[in-house]
This record gives sequence, C-alpha cells and structure tokens, in this order.
Amino acid sequence: MAETVLKNAGAKSGDREKRLLVVVDGDAAHLYYTSMLLQRLEYNIHTAKTAEDALELMNVAHPALMLTETALGGMDGVELLKKIKRNPQTFSIPVIMLTSSRDQAVKNACLQEKCDAYLQKPVEPDVLYATIQKATESKPRQFIRLNTTLNVIVGDDKAAELSGTGDYITALSEQGMYISTAKPKPAGLQVRITILLAGSRIKVEGMVLYSFQRGEGPLKTPGMGIKFVRISQEDQNVIKVYIKREITKGLTMGQIGGTIF
Repeated sequence: MAETVLKNAGAKSGDREKRLLVVVDGDAAHLYYTSMLLQRLEYNIHTAKTAEDALELMNVAHPALMLTETALGGMDGVELLKKIKRNPQTFSIPVIMLTSSRDQAVKNACLQEKCDAYLQKPVEPDVLYATIQKATESKPRQFIRLNTTLNVIVGDDKAAELSGTGDYITALSEQGMYISTAKPKPAGLQVRITILLAGSRIKVEGMVLYSFQRGEGPLKTPGMGIKFVRISQEDQNVIKVYIKREITKGLTMGQIGGTIF
C-alpha cells in the first residue's frame, strides 16, 4: 500500500500552497532520500514502492505532480507513465522521471509518452526543485528558498552598530532574501546589506521588492523582501553551498553512496 508521509495537503507554506507530490521508487533508500528532501523543500509527500500502489493512491488523491523511477517491481515506470497520460482523469498531472537508468531507449520511450522531465540520479536539489516548480507553478521559483535565521546588517556597518539593529534573515535564496526588521525600507529603494554567514561577511546591494509594517503581510510582523541586484559570483556560491548543506543535512544517498556534506 502507498504510504502517506504528510497528510495536510492543503497547508500553506509562506505565501504558497504546499503542493502534494507522489514519489514512486522501489528502492527504500532512494525513496526515503527523495521524500525527505522534498519535505524540506516545503512539499507534502505521498510515497509508493510500486506502480500499482501509485495508481491505487491516485484513485483517492489528485497530486500536483508525480516523480517515478523507471525500474519498478511489477509494472515499470514507463507503463505507469502511459496509464497516467492516457487516462482522461489524470493526463494533466505532470510526471517527472527520476531514474538510475542510463538506457537511451527508456529515455526515448518516456519522452514519447510526454513525461514533463527526465532526470537521472543523483540529481542536485536545486535542479530538482526548479524542475518541479516549472511543472507545477504559474510563477515558478528558479532557486530554493531556505527558511533560516541569519544575522544581517542593513545599510552602513557603523550606523547599524550604533543603532543596535536586531535585523535578521528568515528566508534566503541565491536571488534574494526576506529580512525581519523593525524598520522596513519602502519598496523600490536600493540598499546595501551585509549577510553574516559561516564566519564571513557577504556584502550585497539589494532592491526592496515589498515591505510590511507591523500587522501587515502573512506573518503580521514588520519586514521586507529583497532582490539582489549586485553580488559577486564567489559570494553567490557561498550562499548556494550553504543552502544545499542545510537542505540535505543528515540525508544519505543510499546505494548511490556517501553523505551530502
């Protein structure tokens, strides 16, 4: 039987609905790794070890997307894809093939049956996230948005120290961040920001995209969303590595081998 990892499919994640995804994989280690990773990426997950269990699950749930291995016990992933895409009730559900197969014929068969993407294991978390976003969202995010807590200095270092600022980052991506602050800047203003990350001071220039005063916004606390307009490639890589490390912390790749960071 299919296993329910999370049940609150209608829950909200920030300003977005948490999408329900089905993950199908006969390998327990891969199934665990993928489902846990996707939970950390703020998705609700149903898991199944066989195509038959996945089809049974879809009789009672309508997921936003399915990820499936091609090599499964019993019915294989290609046949599962066919059944989904040729059924009027399920053909609109995006299907991503996430597989260990290196067989070009298998890939060609999946593409012919209109899978939405064909990814080979191991896949980088940011690639998987961007692929799912593209398939499920009208305004997809390109980069992972990590919920975190990091100290930050808005404006000149000396001015911030004198004011005793208590600003901090609550969400971080390679493109920008959300800063919780008692004194949010107005939208459209360009500001200098110093991110205190892993013993380093990352200096960026950002544009305020939106700003909330106390009692406004989804969290009802003051803060502002920032888009990076100037950041060095080196500092962007530091942020990328930090996000990947946090997202994959403690997860192993099973038979692929090794632990991420």
